[in-house]
Amino acid sequence: MATMEIPTLLVIIFIIFIMIIRRKKKTLNYPPGSFGWPFLGETLDFLRAANKEGKPEKFVKDRIEKYKSKIFKTSLMGEKMVVLGSASGNKFLFSNENKQVTVWWPVTIRKILGSCLITTVGDEAKLMRKMISSFISPDAFSRLYIKAMEVVAHDHFKNYWEGKEEVKVFPLVKLYTFKVACQLFMSIEDDTEIERLSAQFHIFLKGLISLPLYLPGTAFYKAAKATDAIRKELLQVVRKRREDLEQKTASPSQDILSYLLSCPDENGKFMSELVIVNNILLLLFAGHDTSSVTLTLLIKRLMEYPQVYENILQHYNKFDYQKQIISSPISHISSPKILCDEKKNLDNHSSL
Repeated sequence: MATMEIPTLLVIIFIIFIMIIRRKKKTLNYPPGSFGWPFLGETLDFLRAANKEGKPEKFVKDRIEKYKSKIFKTSLMGEKMVVLGSASGNKFLFSNENKQVTVWWPVTIRKILGSCLITTVGDEAKLMRKMISSFISPDAFSRLYIKAMEVVAHDHFKNYWEGKEEVKVFPLVKLYTFKVACQLFMSIEDDTEIERLSAQFHIFLKGLISLPLYLPGTAFYKAAKATDAIRKELLQVVRKRREDLEQKTASPSQDILSYLLSCPDENGKFMSELVIVNNILLLLFAGHDTSSVTLTLLIKRLMEYPQVYENILQHYNKFDYQKQIISSPISHISSPKILCDEKKNLDNHSSL
């Protein structure tokens, strides 16, 4: 008799526990919105707006209008979340990082990138950030990058633009920004190697924001495979550089790769080869789309307003910029002012 009562008691306790959990959930102050379908959530609606229509902001605007609220709940990429669609919401987030909120990345990004600056938390993340920031600061650009960017730009235009009656700007600009990053971060100069990495890199980018389904044919699966191929190749670059550093044929200050291999953190700990590769992959990802889109839009605007283009060209030809860039720090170069003046001209033309 006693043995029959024990299972019955356990069932009653379990039911009470479920009722308490449900009651707590009902008392949570969720904003309006919908979590959509199980697992899928509203991901398909988001991807349709972002990829097919080219307007990811439409997903947010439609829901702000539907719920009459600038904050709403949803579920994307298999994870429940709250979207803030106002300036005050952004201010709250950015002023309370590591206080009331912490940085969050979709599970696809965390799985694909692995252990790196954005997926690490706590003291380890702070040490990692200190190490990497010295090579991606504004001062680093003036000391290390200007000359290399100029050289890569001249080479890129010579090989891919000159003599062509027509070019597709965006793909070429993406290749240029990727070449610049490979040169600056790892001193990779071979065009064939860069183009091979670039092809895998774009597969990687397409799967970063996708459903985390590791099944053949899915964007996430393709991105994971592409990332494995990139890691394999970059690990070979890292190991070759380590040998060069040991043989004194490479300098610890040559690029960020040499720096991370040569310099420990404050505790005397060196990054592992895999973490170095993950962080370089992160840097390639972080600056790629934003730089490519900005440069493409700039070229588009210059073609729309030929007079502005001619003014910039005259300023460029008036001064020996190549010599000035190589021999002078960035603070002494007058071109940023020129570009700012021409931006005002662009804005004035736009408002007409």
